[in-house]
Amino acid sequence: MKKTKIYLLLIFLLLTFCDLKAFSEQKVVVIPSSDVLSLGKILVRESNRFKPFGDDKYVTLTPSVVVGTGFNSEISAGVATSMSDSTKVRADMAVKKVFFISGANRLTVGTRINPYLTGVSKPEIFTYTHFSTKIRKTKTTLTSGMYVAGNKHYLPDKPGVILGMEQVIIRNKLRLAMDWTSRNESYGLIGVALKYRPVPTLSITNGIVIPNGDKGKLAFIVSISKNFSIID
Repeated sequence: MKKTKIYLLLIFLLLTFCDLKAFSEQKVVVIPSSDVLSLGKILVRESNRFKPFGDDKYVTLTPSVVVGTGFNSEISAGVATSMSDSTKVRADMAVKKVFFISGANRLTVGTRINPYLTGVSKPEIFTYTHFSTKIRKTKTTLTSGMYVAGNKHYLPDKPGVILGMEQVIIRNKLRLAMDWTSRNESYGLIGVALKYRPVPTLSITNGIVIPNGDKGKLAFIVSISKNFSIID
């Protein structure tokens, strides 16, 4: 655990003191948002999920990088290391495309694949599409859509529903975010979080995730995201 704390401190210092430009958050809480990086923009994120109590304590560390590829699309790659009684490592790869319907409305489609790097197991696949709209008067963003997922077959076969909401509390500083994915599998979750932006290029998310149908297995999340640009 001491090594984990040192690792997180180094990530935080790196993200905090890199003075670079651009900003995007990329997730509501757990589900991908309609934010998309433009060409040449990069987001570096350290996302951590942990359960510090009970018999099934665990910590999952997921450093990742998101790159804007142009045409309102982006790709991301990371590695998730889950530490409990045993250690499991899996890749976290995703691609996303956003269609701007109007100034306040967006359609997002994407897919995420998580192949295991330790052990032999079929990868988890999560493919989704959702519609989001921004209500400028109340500074609220609403998201709804559908997904198909699975980890027992090479093609996803379990459909579900996506819902999300973000509410500005303090402009450019603090947001409340909530999202939900249906079903009782590992991707079926309720997420509630506060997003704090101390500077325009840095976002810190603190929240809780509750698996559907089993509130005893709730966990906490802490995520730090930093944006920068390789094109002026």
